[in-house]
Amino acid sequence: MLNLKKKRLNQQGRISQKFLMLLAIGITALLSIGVWWLSQKPSTNENEHGHAEAEEHAGEEDHGEAEEHAAAIALTAKQLTEQGIELATVELGPIVKSTAYPAKLMVNTDRQAHVAPAFAGHVEAVYVELGQQVKKGQVLATLLVPDLVDQQADLQVQQANLELARQDYEREKKLWSEGISAKQDYQRASNAYQQAQIQVRATRSRLVAFGAEVTSQGRYLLKAPIAGVISQKDLVLGENVQLADQLFVIDQLDQLWLEFIAPSSEFAEIVPNQSIEFKSLQTGNLFKAQIQSLNSQADVQTGRLQVRAKVLSNAVELRPNLMVNVQLQQQQAQQGLRILASAVQKIEGKDAVFVAAQHEQKIEFVPQTVSLGAISSDGKWVEVHSGLEQGQQYAAQGSFLLKSELEKGEASHAH
Repeated sequence: MLNLKKKRLNQQGRISQKFLMLLAIGITALLSIGVWWLSQKPSTNENEHGHAEAEEHAGEEDHGEAEEHAAAIALTAKQLTEQGIELATVELGPIVKSTAYPAKLMVNTDRQAHVAPAFAGHVEAVYVELGQQVKKGQVLATLLVPDLVDQQADLQVQQANLELARQDYEREKKLWSEGISAKQDYQRASNAYQQAQIQVRATRSRLVAFGAEVTSQGRYLLKAPIAGVISQKDLVLGENVQLADQLFVIDQLDQLWLEFIAPSSEFAEIVPNQSIEFKSLQTGNLFKAQIQSLNSQADVQTGRLQVRAKVLSNAVELRPNLMVNVQLQQQQAQQGLRILASAVQKIEGKDAVFVAAQHEQKIEFVPQTVSLGAISSDGKWVEVHSGLEQGQQYAAQGSFLLKSELEKGEASHAH
C-alpha cells in the first residue's frame, strides 16, 4: 500500500515538471515574437518620416513655384493703357556723363549796397528790420546831427544876407537907371548880390550832396540807395554812430553768384560764358548758371581752380550761403547700354527694373535686379552695367504702380 502511494507521487512530480517545461517554452516564444515586432516598428516610423519629408519638400517646391508666380504681375493691354504703363526697349545709346562738385551761392557784390552815414550823429529812429525788403529811397533810420544843425543855420544866415543883397541891388539899379546914383554904387551892389547867391548855392549843394534836407532841423535821413533785402544791420536806437560806419547792407537777391572749386583735370572743360547746371541739395531742383570768371592761376598746394558763375535762375529757394552741387558735363558722350531712369525702382533696397514678357493674352512683369552706372546730365537716361540685355522690354513709365502691386501681393501672401 505504501509502495503504491509513492508510485503515484512520483508520477505527479513528472507531470508537473513537463508542464513547467512547456510553460517556459511558450513564454520564451512569446518574448521572441515581441522583440521581433518591436525591432520592426522603428523602420516603419522611418519610412513614414521619410515620406513626410518628401511631402514637405514637395510642398516647399510648390510654395517656391507659387512665390515665383506671385512675383510676376500679369496685365492686359487695356490695363496697361488705363494705368499709364508704357514699355521701352533696352538699347545702346549715348550717355553724356556729368560730374558733381560742391558749390556755394554767394551774394553778387555788384548788386549790393553798404549804407553809411555822411555825418556822425545820434540814432533817433530805426524804421527797418533785418531781412526786410526795402525800396530805393526808403528811409531806413533818422540821425540827429550837430554838424548838420550848424550847416543849416549857416544856410539860413546866408539866405537872409542874399535877400538883403537882392534888395540893395534892386534899389541901386533903380537909382542908377534914373541917374541919381553913380554907376560904381550899382556895380558894388550887383557884385554883392552875386556873391550872396554863390554862397547860398554852395551851402545848399553841400547839404544835398550829403543827402541832408535843407530844412530838417538837424535830422539826417538815412535812405536806401537801391531796392533789396536788409542782410546786415548794425545800429540800435539811442546809440551814437560815426562818419562812414557801415550801418546797413542791402542785397539784391534776384541775381546771385555761384562759386566752386574744380580740379585741374576739369580745366579744359570750363570756359567763360559756358552754361552749367546746379542742383539744390534741399529740393533736388535743377537751375542754370553761366561761367563768369576763372582764377588766372590754380592753387599752388591743391592744384584746384576757383570758378565763379552768374546764376540765371530766379527762385525763392535760392539764397546766399546755400550749398548746392554743380553738374559739369563731359564734352563727348559715351556709348553704353541704357534705360530710362523713370523705370528704376528700389525693391528690398536694391535697384530693380520690371522686365516685360508676352504670356498668352497678357504681358507679365517680373522685377529684375540691375547694376547701374552713370546718369545722363539731363537725368533722363541711366547706364546699365549688368542685369539686362539689349532688346529686352521693360516698364519705362508707371513702374511705381507695378511696385505697389508687387508689395500688395507680398503682404497678402504673408497673411
